[in-house]
Amino acid sequence: MNRIISWRTAAAAALLLIVSAGHADETRFEVKFSRNVPWRGGRVTIDHRFGDVVLVTEPGTHVSVRATIRASDPDFGQQIRITANEEGDGVSIQTHYPEKHIRISGSSSFSVDYRITVPPNAPVTLKNRFGKIDATGLRASSELINAQGSVTMRDTKGAQTVENQFGSIDVTDNDGDLTVRNSNGSVTAREIGGNLNASNRFGSVEVRNVAKNATIRNSNGSVDVRDVNGSVSVVNSFATVVAANIKGSADITNGNGRVEVHDVNGNATLKTTFGTVSARNVNGNLTATGQNSRVEAQTVRGMGNVSTTFGSVEIRDVNGALKVTNSNGSITVAGVGGDFTADTRFGSVKAEKIGGSADVDNANGSVTLTGVGRDARVRTSFGSAFVREVGGAVDIQNQNGAISVAGLAPSSCKPISLRTSFSSIKLALPSSASYTVAARTSFGRINTAFPITTSTISDENLVGSIGSGSCRLELVNSNGNITIDKE
Repeated sequence: MNRIISWRTAAAAALLLIVSAGHADETRFEVKFSRNVPWRGGRVTIDHRFGDVVLVTEPGTHVSVRATIRASDPDFGQQIRITANEEGDGVSIQTHYPEKHIRISGSSSFSVDYRITVPPNAPVTLKNRFGKIDATGLRASSELINAQGSVTMRDTKGAQTVENQFGSIDVTDNDGDLTVRNSNGSVTAREIGGNLNASNRFGSVEVRNVAKNATIRNSNGSVDVRDVNGSVSVVNSFATVVAANIKGSADITNGNGRVEVHDVNGNATLKTTFGTVSARNVNGNLTATGQNSRVEAQTVRGMGNVSTTFGSVEIRDVNGALKVTNSNGSITVAGVGGDFTADTRFGSVKAEKIGGSADVDNANGSVTLTGVGRDARVRTSFGSAFVREVGGAVDIQNQNGAISVAGLAPSSCKPISLRTSFSSIKLALPSSASYTVAARTSFGRINTAFPITTSTISDENLVGSIGSGSCRLELVNSNGNITIDKE
């Protein structure tokens, strides 16, 4: 018996719900608005809120306004008014709501959705809130300002400005300059025929195919910009920046985020903190600055200047000179067409295939140089120094670390100066070597595989000549051995 009563009660409740829903539909207010306003030139101004606006163009001499007014409260809906008139030197369209809408209950709803058609060459200023904007075909400079809804613009021409808050912006195919300002929503701009100036907060920025320059300011959102025919300037924070296929220069400053750049035809200037810097295929000069950042670069056809802290540096194939400054991180370099200069602390330095000279200052880290076209100068401490295949003079000063030099050119006659303490010095010379030798050590021995014409010789001091003695060779050690070997 109880189960039958429960079923009948549930059925009655369902029936009441159906009747109530039907009654709500019957009392819902909806009315259409339609008006054509002559356009004799001037700006079309639209002021709206609480609904969507579709804006299109059509050849002609009038502005067509079509709207649908909806409200769950018929009394409230009947008080909504639309004005569309010639005003000043243009056309004005406005939506007017009664003050009551501030106090209506949360179960009530209302909106006004527009479809507005304007002549293609009519400039437009459109302001909207709590609804989306969809604009197509504008051929005059216009301004779209929105909040709490998305903005879509396509197939436009001239200088366009789009602003939004709490909604996305998507612009495609604008033949002219574009200015975009947004917050709390994504920005997408594609096929821009002029300059692009975009700013955003708390949303991503994606850019594709800009005919001129692109300037982007963002925070708390990623930036991805590709295929720009001019230069790119990006300032961002707390997110990644990617720039690719840039015909001009790239100037990128980021904070707490990664920077990735490739295929830049001009110079690249990259800065970040707490994120990796990666550059590849830069046709001009590269300047990379990081803090608590790793720096990677490959194929730079100009010069390179890299500075970072608390991160490693890895660079390959720089046509010009390369300068690297680091601390608390390693440096690895392969392929430098010009001179190589490195200054670091608490990290190793490894470089090979240097076309010019190599000049390395280090502390608390090892240094390895292989294949240096001209002179090699090394200053380090608490780490070994290994140098091979140097075409010019060799000057190494070390403390508390070993020195090893080998692979010198047989025909070269360049001065060699090696100094260290509390470790060994090992030098391998070509069999045809010719040097005036001055070697001394303390608490160690001097060993040589070459016959030396001596003027002074002992376990700790050697002065004399190898061959004709045409080049200067100075070896100084304390608390370690000195060894001269043949290659």
